[in-house]
Amino acid sequence: MSRVAARPAPVTAVPRAQPLPSLNALLAFEAAARHSSFTRAAAELGVTQTAISHQVRALETELGTPLFRRAPQRISLTPQGAAWAAELSVVFARLRECNRQLRGRHAATRAVVSVSIIPSFGSRWLVPRLGRFLLEHPELDVRISASERLVDFAVEPVDIGIRYGLGQYPGLVTTKLADDALVVVAAPSLAAQHAHWQPLDLARETLLHDDFPEAWARWFRARGRGVPAGVRQTQLTDSGMLIEAAVRAQGVALARWSLAADELELGRLTLLFPRAAPLPTGLAYFVTTPRENLRRGAVAAFRDWVLSEAQGLRLSQRAAVPAPP
Repeated sequence: MSRVAARPAPVTAVPRAQPLPSLNALLAFEAAARHSSFTRAAAELGVTQTAISHQVRALETELGTPLFRRAPQRISLTPQGAAWAAELSVVFARLRECNRQLRGRHAATRAVVSVSIIPSFGSRWLVPRLGRFLLEHPELDVRISASERLVDFAVEPVDIGIRYGLGQYPGLVTTKLADDALVVVAAPSLAAQHAHWQPLDLARETLLHDDFPEAWARWFRARGRGVPAGVRQTQLTDSGMLIEAAVRAQGVALARWSLAADELELGRLTLLFPRAAPLPTGLAYFVTTPRENLRRGAVAAFRDWVLSEAQGLRLSQRAAVPAPP
């Protein structure tokens, strides 16, 4: 009986994975994007500015797209660069956290609470008070990350967030810290120009505002007036920078009460219209965290402390509202 040789089974070709860009180039790009600077990225990574520039150029060539717009003394992300930076920030944050955890697994370390907070509220309100928490909890370490971007608690090494908005954060335990409102403030040297300021006095000043572009128009409307014709206005989209500009007498600021309160108490700013009610923003500060994070003592302790500190902010704002005549 003849035997028929079995035909070999067809081999299915396995699609070749697309090669990854150089890790060093990605690391250089991520640092440059985070700092908006090749020079600061080089300082962080311990290399030269030229090395960072070459790595980024090589990555742009490999990807076939520009990642930065380059101008004298300034770089900014292109849309493609912003997309890569958003993804890589998460990837490298996880890598850094893995590195920290694995290297320190056998070391005797204190518990850590990682906090994400918007930069203005972090620098003007949280950091000046943070020392009290550290004194109360010497067994804990705190890591503060200042960012406007909403974090994804499921993938990023963040335990708790403090945000400014409407409080709509689905799936998270969210508690209001304080409502916010706008007040007219200036440095004492500028405030001393008038014993009793009137709205028309503002026509000769530089009016400062943050990312509420219609705030001054709302403030003048509340007093039955329009914004004075030809008045000079300057916008600083970071509200912390707005406070600093006001402290340095660079203009009259329509500032968030939450950020101006400490400077008012210290005498570095003055309310120009102390009998005028603050102008509500319709927004508030909230502390958010996944429910399971509150099972950790460090996270629960930090959240409780922030809520306690925020009582002073609420009380100081109520005290600033003039009593009805």
